[in-house]
Amino acid sequence: MDIEFLIQRLEKYLLEESPKIPLSGSRVINEEEIRAQLARLRETIPKDIARARDIVKHQDALLVQAQQSAAQVIEDAEQEVQRLVGEHRLVQEARQQSAIIRKRAIQEAVSLREDADEYVFNALSQLQGEMARLQRVVDNGLQKLEADREQRLDREKRQRQR
Repeated sequence: MDIEFLIQRLEKYLLEESPKIPLSGSRVINEEEIRAQLARLRETIPKDIARARDIVKHQDALLVQAQQSAAQVIEDAEQEVQRLVGEHRLVQEARQQSAIIRKRAIQEAVSLREDADEYVFNALSQLQGEMARLQRVVDNGLQKLEADREQRLDREKRQRQR
């Protein structure tokens, strides 16, 4: 039986079912009935206490298991956070390295472009100078040929006139 039920039954007997003594606040109780109800309580209390102890033990075991599980979840979460932080650091470092490499590549490209422009400018300047020299040679050659031609024509003309 349930201890709460037995206590309610005893309470009902004492406060409601036992006859009142007129003109007093007392009641007449059947000692045998009280002893029987107390015996049932004594029988039930150890069972309920044992059941309560089992419940408390089970509750304590569940609490320990929940604490262990919570500790494991926290540990796993901390490890995951550390892993993610490490990955984040790696990503940041990779981005920084990428930015540095990109900056260097741009600087090298600008430098190469400047060097190429300088080289082309120098080569074109030399070519211009060489072409100017060749043009003088050509002009001189044409002038000489023209002068020779005029001399020959003058000689021929003089020879015809003779």
